[in-house]
Amino acid sequence: MERIFRKNGTRSVQAGFTLVELLVVISIVGLLAGVMSVAIPRAMEAGKKAKVKGELTAIVAAVKAYKQEYGQWPVAKSQMDSVADEYNSWYGPPTTESESKDLMRILSGDMTVQKDGQTMNPKGVRFLEGARTDGTFQDPWGNQYCVKMDTNDSGGLEYYGTSGNQENIRVTVIAISLGKNKSQEDPDKKVTKTCDDVYSWR
Repeated sequence: MERIFRKNGTRSVQAGFTLVELLVVISIVGLLAGVMSVAIPRAMEAGKKAKVKGELTAIVAAVKAYKQEYGQWPVAKSQMDSVADEYNSWYGPPTTESESKDLMRILSGDMTVQKDGQTMNPKGVRFLEGARTDGTFQDPWGNQYCVKMDTNDSGGLEYYGTSGNQENIRVTVIAISLGKNKSQEDPDKKVTKTCDDVYSWR
């Protein structure tokens, strides 16, 4: 067998990868690609939920700051007086998006919004950042945020309902994102795999 040597006596032809080495490398690359294809979407979804949680907290804080400033909730007086309907103080897709947009405009310092002939933010105080000038304030999935307030000052909000298996919420303001499925409130209203809603209080 003929051998090829350099002048110093070493071989001049370099050995390549063996078939086994190539298969091992390809397997590792494939495994990493499979793991990343699952991990990246989950990480992105977790990032969206963290962003939503922060915005929900900001909305709740803005509503409370408004009440502190003006001594009333940022809603029409007729809505504060009416307590017959569970959703009379609900601002978002469970009722109409326009009410939610009006609320966001009020909290963003818009002095033109009027309810029952009353200018809702006469001082133009900016309680909330992030909403557009038309009141659009959406989560990363394109849902307008939902807000509910204890407008009759009963000391807490009914959210789960009397027939639910969880206690009702004992807070004055809640905010909700309808989540990735963009549906109405998830019926179980619990933290389960089928419930993708994001809540301000948990």
